[in-house]
Amino acid sequence: MQDMKYVYEVYREKSFSAAARKLFVSQPALSAAVKKVERALGLPLFDRSTSPVQLTTAGKAYIEAAQQIMTIQKNLRSYIG
Repeated sequence: MQDMKYVYEVYREKSFSAAARKLFVSQPALSAAVKKVERALGLPLFDRSTSPVQLTTAGKAYIEAAQQIMTIQKNLRSYIG
């Protein structure tokens, strides 16, 4: 779940360094977490050659899924709590 939050924050900030600052983690640690997700999927999530960074097609699909997961979590917390 933590790695998903890291990927999502890079997407929101459109910057690894800005996302790292917001998450209170080092930029190398954030980059390593994102690369771990990319290795597991076998596809890059971000086009790092652009500034700001852009989502790849796989990245767009990942973010859509992450948003659905976060909505489910939010609804569950509302239901339970």
